[in-house]
Amino acid sequence: MRLTVVGSGTSQPQPETPASGILVETETTAVLVDCGQGVIRGLMEIRDPRELDAIVVGHMHADHYIDLVSLRYLLPWEGVAGAHLPVLLPPDGRARMSELAMAISERPSFFDDAYSILEYDPAHRLHVGDLTLTFTPGQHYVPAWGCSLTDPEGRRIMISGDTGPSEAVVDAARGADLLVVEATLATTKHDDPRRGHLTPEEAIDMASHAGVPRTVLVHFRAELRDRVDAACARRPGALPGRPGLVVEVGPAPEVAPAGDGTPAAGTPADGNGADGSKGARAIEGIAPAG
Repeated sequence: MRLTVVGSGTSQPQPETPASGILVETETTAVLVDCGQGVIRGLMEIRDPRELDAIVVGHMHADHYIDLVSLRYLLPWEGVAGAHLPVLLPPDGRARMSELAMAISERPSFFDDAYSILEYDPAHRLHVGDLTLTFTPGQHYVPAWGCSLTDPEGRRIMISGDTGPSEAVVDAARGADLLVVEATLATTKHDDPRRGHLTPEEAIDMASHAGVPRTVLVHFRAELRDRVDAACARRPGALPGRPGLVVEVGPAPEVAPAGDGTPAAGTPADGNGADGSKGARAIEGIAPAG
């Protein structure tokens, strides 16, 4: 099981990184968690985005899903029967995609022609290829969910999504092999009374309370890089999540630093056609929205 940071930025554009995008792969399955601005271009340096088995969006802020537009332009204009790419959205996400098609002056079926847009029920588990997905509510300004991905051997990655301090996220992360947690704020001074983001120090504290052996901090601005580095240095197994960081989760854990050219992260899944397309991709435990 392998995690690759594609993007670790926020809604604020920055040259160092795309916005939110985490790739989780096994030998046969590839799932992208979040698809913020710049993520598809970054992913193209790792693997063909058209080979993904699913994209999961934790909440409907633009920096977590807006690059679904970019990916759509990579896919066949009229779609390919049986090969629509599953896009798993939180409740009410489908309506947002319909509104987005109108906002960018495309026809109403623009996304449906290439995506299989599904709304997940956060109370239910899903099966995508050989990965099992479960969801945990975060504490954010809009409804938002973290995602836990488990492989057949029981190895597990928990991705917090956007959240303020949350016992629910801590509880969900307990027993995971790796926690990916946001670290957005320089200070809590301007956050809402009901917190919606974390400082780097709070992110590390949540990882410590969960007892996870390894942690990756993401969703931070360039000016926080030194803070994130310092926070990670104080906890063994914690790493700053920069684009290209690869973490192998297995019997002999390995970490490949960002930008080292590790080829393993780009290994495509088997079973693709000569044109880069895939056959029908089944999602168990979910029905199409609408």
